[in-house]
Amino acid sequence: MTVAGHDVVGYLCDHCAHAWSRPVEDDLEVYDVVRVDLPDATLYGTAWQVEADRVQVRGTGGDWLLWVERWRVIVH
Repeated sequence: MTVAGHDVVGYLCDHCAHAWSRPVEDDLEVYDVVRVDLPDATLYGTAWQVEADRVQVRGTGGDWLLWVERWRVIVH
């Protein structure tokens, strides 16, 4: 979704029907501390590799390494 020339992620609460949006991070860099919103979990880690459409995130202490879609990542 695009709003005023910026890519945004839209959200809708299933319980209350409240809707909101947030911009997709466009200044994400390697070693940024990030939050990843997945359908079944919220993860915290470090951006390890950054590509145009996806980000590799490393878990705290190196416990895991995961590629996720860029729109799921929020700089923390």
